[in-house]
Amino acid sequence: MQCSRATLDTTVKQLKSIIDPQAYNKVSDFTDANFPVDLEGRTLHLGCKRGEVANRILSVGSMDRALTIADQLDGPEPGAPVFQHLSGRGFLTITGLYAGTPVSIITTLMGMPNMDFVVREARAVVDGQMAVVRLGTCGALRPPAVLGSLIIASKGAICIRRDPDAWTYRDGRPHYTVSAPVPADTQLAQLVVEAATEQVGVQAVVQGLNATADSFYSSQGRLGCHFEDGNEAINEQLLQLHAQLVSLEMETFHLLDLARCSRGSIKAAAFCIGAAERYSNRFITKELATERERQGGAAALTALTRCPLAAEIGADGRLRLNSNNGNGRNASSGSSSSTGSCSPPWSQAPLLPVDY
Repeated sequence: MQCSRATLDTTVKQLKSIIDPQAYNKVSDFTDANFPVDLEGRTLHLGCKRGEVANRILSVGSMDRALTIADQLDGPEPGAPVFQHLSGRGFLTITGLYAGTPVSIITTLMGMPNMDFVVREARAVVDGQMAVVRLGTCGALRPPAVLGSLIIASKGAICIRRDPDAWTYRDGRPHYTVSAPVPADTQLAQLVVEAATEQVGVQAVVQGLNATADSFYSSQGRLGCHFEDGNEAINEQLLQLHAQLVSLEMETFHLLDLARCSRGSIKAAAFCIGAAERYSNRFITKELATERERQGGAAALTALTRCPLAAEIGADGRLRLNSNNGNGRNASSGSSSSTGSCSPPWSQAPLLPVDY
């Protein structure tokens, strides 16, 4: 069936209706080639400005997952909608309240470069310390990780990259390079473990080491006849080298690496839904995936709201501890404290109506 021009025009109009019109025809309005922002302070890819992104961020890969989880958020006032912004590059940001605490859900799409856009550009428009939790999908590499498991990278992540020089020189060097592990934030990872266990029970929660690959196919050991990938034994070799390795995907390592290099300004942790058993070749059902997305989303949001953050980062780079740790308890004494009645900054930001 051919797509008519009328159908194509309608599709484009629908897309434009949910994408900020200001994202169009503004190339000349961007300044600073080193870190581009427009005249409103919006970043080039994420498209958000200061006041639209919360300090606590849930990173998800797909828009469908973001919208599913966003049902758990409240607006800044009773009956008010959550903030929504879909950038011209396809990054969706949803900001609202979870248990009274401002949180943002941001689609990071797929791969390390997109994670880089989101984390760096969110960092640029958020004041104070941040907490970022990734909820994605992954390949389960060995039991007890099975379909539907919430697999938490509590041991951090390693990175697998295809080395093109192995094909250029053909001198026997490995086709793939593997990094040393980078750690997750211990406190935030434990909060994710606790919240995930509350949602799905201890049997469905698996902890271990994550492997992040630079592609979906070659670097994850998927085989095919059209390309010379030299990856037939890569997964088996990784499992032999890392006894705690349980998951394989494309984003976690870069999130943890950026947090490690953020001078203490970002806490990060990650977990994934076991979507494919690489050892059995089975794939998750749509029903179980949807259920785990809701449960995993609730776990991630709960962990984020329980995570203590510094109120601000001083010019000397030292973190100043916020007395409110996100769940209404004083971080130093454990006593309850009032959150006040002031609306969060993003509540005053212009709302972008999105017709789902």
